[in-house]
Amino acid sequence: MEPNTIEESINGLLEAIKESPEYLEFRKQSELLEKDPELKARVDAFRADNYRVQNECDSDNLFEVVEQMGKESAELRRHPLVNAYLDAELAL
Repeated sequence: MEPNTIEESINGLLEAIKESPEYLEFRKQSELLEKDPELKARVDAFRADNYRVQNECDSDNLFEVVEQMGKESAELRRHPLVNAYLDAELAL
């Protein structure tokens, strides 16, 4: 059966995403990370900062901000749980 409406197409796409190996792995890693609320909070703060740098940072201090973000990323990624979560997020 072919989708007849945009809504049906969107629903089909959403189902395909939810059934994809990438999404399933992301959900698994997300659930594991949620078991450590403090670590999850650090990851969420890093992700929020990263988003702001990509969308709001002025060019005057961009190098310093990016350098600091790289250090934070390296620190967080030393945790296997964080590394697996961020890799799964990137794959998704």
